[in-house]
Amino acid sequence: MPGATGILGASPGLTIPVDIPPFHFQPRRVSVDWRRFSAIDVEQVAREVDVATLQEHISGVTFCNLDGERCPHCGQPADPVLLKVLRMAQLSIEYLLHCQECLGTSLAMHTQCLRDAHAKLACIQQQAAEQAAQLRGAKEESRRWKKLIAMQQLFLQAAFFSPTSILCHLCGKAFMNNSFLQAHVQRRHAEATEQMEDKVEELKAKLWETQQQLEAEREAEKLRREQVRGEGTTTHL
Repeated sequence: MPGATGILGASPGLTIPVDIPPFHFQPRRVSVDWRRFSAIDVEQVAREVDVATLQEHISGVTFCNLDGERCPHCGQPADPVLLKVLRMAQLSIEYLLHCQECLGTSLAMHTQCLRDAHAKLACIQQQAAEQAAQLRGAKEESRRWKKLIAMQQLFLQAAFFSPTSILCHLCGKAFMNNSFLQAHVQRRHAEATEQMEDKVEELKAKLWETQQQLEAEREAEKLRREQVRGEGTTTHL
């Protein structure tokens, strides 16, 4: 309502929010209770800031119908300019009541949003604290592993330079005893071990053939000697 905003804005210290949604003024159907209004001491209300009295009569003042009203003393029609001023005051009060309601609704919404934001912040802070604790635990675990690896490296270096260490014939690594060496060979050199076993089996087969051949040659030499000995005996006879 540009017209109403401009008029209200002309009063010192009166600010109308610009983001209030538009609305329609309500019709005035309430009759004026002159006897009730005549009992109000306006100066006392202003002096004591009697907000309760204002709240009690604000609906009657804002929505009373002043059309056709006459002076209760002389019966003459009310001054049109005065009625216009009162009408503008009614519209101003109604608009301010609408603004108050909208601001109250907006305040409630923002309050709820603030509560939700606080709850979300608390949840995020809790998650951050848990993650920080996990990070500290991970760092501590990392330090333990680093110490363990350093000790193992020292242990391996000592084993490598020990005079009693056993070297792997396939890669040259040193081991403290034969059990570690055999485990290493089975784990790291399984293919080479299989090849060596095949060669060993092949050598065993060749050795067996050689032994059989030598055995046959010895038997043949033995038979030849026996034959020579038999021929010599026959000649002497």
